[in-house]
Amino acid sequence: MKERERIELLRRKILLAKLYDKDGNRRTPFKIINMLLTRCALQDVFLQDQKLETEFNAWQNEKIITEKLERES
Repeated sequence: MKERERIELLRRKILLAKLYDKDGNRRTPFKIINMLLTRCALQDVFLQDQKLETEFNAWQNEKIITEKLERES
């Protein structure tokens, strides 16, 4: 399994985990979006606190370039 496929599978698992709460009730789209935005905000704060933001941005840009090159070939 390629890295891209593993990431897509992980994204689907995360989405399914966010669709239902611990009681098995389906969450509303607003609640799901709110949870995901909160998670992104927490990640940003952690990166800033650890002074890893520039390294993370460089890594993220490198991944985007690699994916684009893979798509072109």
